[in-house]
Amino acid sequence: MTCLNVKYNNDKSRDYTNPTLPSGDGDAHQLLTSGGVLAQPFLGLGSGLASPYGVGVGGVGLPAFGALTLTPASPALRALAAPPLPLATVLLVSNLNEEMVTPDALFTLFGVYGDVQRVKILYNKKDSALIQMAEPHQAHLAMTHMDKLRVFGKAMRVMLSKHQTVQLPKEGQPDAGLTRDYSQSPLHRFKKPGSKNYQNIYPPSATLHLSNIPATVSEDDIKDAFTKRGFAIKAFKFFPKDRKMALVQLPSIDDAVAALIKMHNYQLSESNHLRVSFSKSSI
Repeated sequence: MTCLNVKYNNDKSRDYTNPTLPSGDGDAHQLLTSGGVLAQPFLGLGSGLASPYGVGVGGVGLPAFGALTLTPASPALRALAAPPLPLATVLLVSNLNEEMVTPDALFTLFGVYGDVQRVKILYNKKDSALIQMAEPHQAHLAMTHMDKLRVFGKAMRVMLSKHQTVQLPKEGQPDAGLTRDYSQSPLHRFKKPGSKNYQNIYPPSATLHLSNIPATVSEDDIKDAFTKRGFAIKAFKFFPKDRKMALVQLPSIDDAVAALIKMHNYQLSESNHLRVSFSKSSI
């Protein structure tokens, strides 16, 4: 052949001069969600590998760059700064407490670091699960922050899986409710492009950030809700400028992890559900 014709950018073929090509399967691997930047795996490495692909912003490697507006916090800019990640979106999680863990608990916990699409607790090994995230960098964030985290009393292991997707059970297959599809869930935190939630991702901590608190709900109401579910509150503080948000401190990170799983999306009023995430501050 005199010229190589590439139609799709995916794990089998890639045109490094054209990051805007479709992935060919129309699924969550669409690299365009990150501004097409992940299609440039050598960008930002500053190595000899970079030169043939043109690293300068006017270079060959960046035909689609003119269309991107780069604000300081934009994912495209962050992707340039960070070394490229493998494109895995599925995590293998093991050493779970099989008495306590459910697909919903894993959806809520892993949802702190990305939009969970599917969860499968393994039928023959119920202390392990596969979790599919919407994007590779979300899977990487979850792994970085939660490998060896204690969840329900056991140190959970989190690693990238070789699976490309989490399969749903076929009709008539026994599953016992261990596989759930969350792709249409209203509880995803990062659906809106440029969501503020991207700027508030922190490692697990004993202090939780609460938001979406209605004006009718008092400090005692919130403390009672936590106490009724078995959580001791060490300290509580509303944000001085915005009473919709508060910090609550628990005795340990273990307690805070369990409280986040139980209390995220807790109904505070007819129209308000509590939003819970880890905080960088302590009280």
